[in-house]
Amino acid sequence: MKNILFLLLTLIFFAYQSKAQVKESYKAQIAYKIVETSPRCRQLTKGLGKKVVKNGGTSYGIMLESSPNPKTDPSQAYSKTYDFNLHESYPDRMPVIARFVFDPKKQQLYEDDVVNAQLIPIPFDKKLLTLFNKK
Repeated sequence: MKNILFLLLTLIFFAYQSKAQVKESYKAQIAYKIVETSPRCRQLTKGLGKKVVKNGGTSYGIMLESSPNPKTDPSQAYSKTYDFNLHESYPDRMPVIARFVFDPKKQQLYEDDVVNAQLIPIPFDKKLLTLFNKK
């Protein structure tokens, strides 16, 4: 009887957990790809995983902070652009090492220069725009 109860509770937990996870919209998924495959992001992440682990961290990641669709995307706020951060993950902190902005109207990817308060246009795979612009 205990085994059946345990199995039932486990199934309920996993069913709830899978429903609680939010999947990004199609456009947000393509915006992620635009950022991840950009030469600048690749430059910043090359060898980063090993460096983070060497410093006591676990990994690094790219997070969507705000988007035009915060209800359907796992983002924290509304923005006319897709705003991402590249961060390192440690047990006690997640320092942001770069910020990226994809503007869907201008069809341009930017690196956010926080120090000088400006967006710097950066190259990316323009073929991804065809996917992004699909209806």
